[in-house]
Amino acid sequence: MRAIGLFGVVILLSGCELLAGGGGGSGGGGGGNNTLSFARGYVFVRKDDRNVYLADEKDLQVTARLTAGGGARHPSISSDAKRVVFARQTGADTELATVATTGGSTTAVLTSGPDVKNLRNPIFSKDMTKIFFVYDTGTSSKLGEINVDGTGFRSLAGGSTFSYGSPSLYSDGRSMLAGGGNSSSALSQLERIDAATGMPTPVTNTLGLNFEGQQIANRVVVSPDGTKAAYDGRLTAGSTRIFVVNLTTQAVTRLTDYPADPNANDSFPTWVGNDKIGFSSDIGGNDQVYVLPATSTNTSGGLTLPSAVEPWYGP
Repeated sequence: MRAIGLFGVVILLSGCELLAGGGGGSGGGGGGNNTLSFARGYVFVRKDDRNVYLADEKDLQVTARLTAGGGARHPSISSDAKRVVFARQTGADTELATVATTGGSTTAVLTSGPDVKNLRNPIFSKDMTKIFFVYDTGTSSKLGEINVDGTGFRSLAGGSTFSYGSPSLYSDGRSMLAGGGNSSSALSQLERIDAATGMPTPVTNTLGLNFEGQQIANRVVVSPDGTKAAYDGRLTAGSTRIFVVNLTTQAVTRLTDYPADPNANDSFPTWVGNDKIGFSSDIGGNDQVYVLPATSTNTSGGLTLPSAVEPWYGP
């Protein structure tokens, strides 16, 4: 079930993608060095080519392409800002892979199999020795973990009648917040999962506000200070908006709203510090990243990064 491999990585240099590189072929070839010095910022996917890109917060006009070949989804950044982990679709299979923020070859860590399918939502452990992720088995979804070298796979949490999705680490690295529910398509509550034992502790089973946003569509993520969580909640009409839940009081507020474009979708929230939330939105027919104060309610605006989906801000 484990697979280790190297894939050539391309670094682009065109327009605002001010990147150097020595090129790189397929197979074991390197991709050259990325001249974008990354310390903190966004990793994201572009919808048109499904590759992983990087942008440092000091100049978001400059972006680096870290992968080639497409199929990428759900990237996130290690706590030392040196590596990105992401999921990738390869034909009928999925895999987890990593790549350095300086560019170079990607390394496949885990390939899906009959009982470990649809690998997604990977994050590094705080010490960067493990990767936590979601996978499907049978009709349910579970949290799994694997060492970054591709050894030591194990199921961490979940069962045949209860599913988990979208883990994010608390700042101490000892536990994760994750969505839970009766199926992977009906994640309607939050639980705190011990990262060592997989033991769950209920956080809230009352998501939503006025019957809206009662289910997590793609991602829930805990704030750096552990007091709040943001998630993309599904509306009764089918579109999605960003919601914020206070993890102490369980009070829920709705961050985004578009009365003039009710079919727009906001997705994949990410905390930009403790006070702001980034997310991707297709408002106006575009796929872009916006950032708004976490205390906002029923608002819009905050364009930050064009041509980007599934953003993750870090470290």
